[in-house]
Amino acid sequence: MKTLGRIKRGYVLIRQSISVMREHPRLGLFPVVSGVASVAFLALLVAPMFGVLAIDPGETVTLVTVGAALFGLYLGTAFISAFFTAGLVHQTRVVLAGEEPSLRAGLQGAWDVKGPLFAWAVVSATVGVVLDAITNSDSFVTQALAAVFGVAWTLMTFFVVPVIVFEKPSVRAMFTRSAKTFKQTFGETPIGLVGVSIVAIVAALPLLAPGAYLLFVAEMPVAGVPLLVGGLLVSQLISYTLRGIVKTSLYYYAAEGDRPAEFGDVFDELAASADTSTPAGPTTGGSQ
Repeated sequence: MKTLGRIKRGYVLIRQSISVMREHPRLGLFPVVSGVASVAFLALLVAPMFGVLAIDPGETVTLVTVGAALFGLYLGTAFISAFFTAGLVHQTRVVLAGEEPSLRAGLQGAWDVKGPLFAWAVVSATVGVVLDAITNSDSFVTQALAAVFGVAWTLMTFFVVPVIVFEKPSVRAMFTRSAKTFKQTFGETPIGLVGVSIVAIVAALPLLAPGAYLLFVAEMPVAGVPLLVGGLLVSQLISYTLRGIVKTSLYYYAAEGDRPAEFGDVFDELAASADTSTPAGPTTGGSQ
């Protein structure tokens, strides 16, 4: 019954998050700008890398260059993602307080914590490079362990960005606080992640389904590829926005015990199923 209750609360959380996204479409600007920034960064990184490799300086130098470029790719994309997620989280909190979101205010909120965000990006990039290297090994056991660790890492660091935005912690504290918040919402967080992915795919099906048919069955790539690309972009946009809303709302409750009106009774149900009789106390870092 407890598991069913958590599944129900996860469903309600996703449903209410969709309502928040519909009522405040400006929140969708953050993934759009993040995507543009990521493409620009990739263009700036890839072009010089190809120029260096074209010189053929030798195998050792080439390996070092590729390794440095790979880490730079992980670091840059991790920071861009964290920065705009921070803006989204910042403004989702504004929405949950009953106000209208603003792209400019969200970016300012992210800029205020750019140092901790960069530190998180460095750690995330390092873990990403290591996991990528392990995943490419020939050992099935090693690959399986990497997959398990990757899932655990994703869950335990799910709240790192909200912690950074609202608490401005040390590097060590951002991980311990994120892990603690996850433990308080260990049922709703993974259900929310799965729910977000399902919603994003379903929303993009009107583009993905005909695009896949035209490309793989009708063999009409000119018509199929644009539909598939459009569907993937829509899916990513919805997934990015909903993830930000879900993680902010869960953090909002777990860290401060507040129950945003937009989420009705879902947080009361969450409190009723918690191991302790009272929610966690307010954070000490204040809000943006």
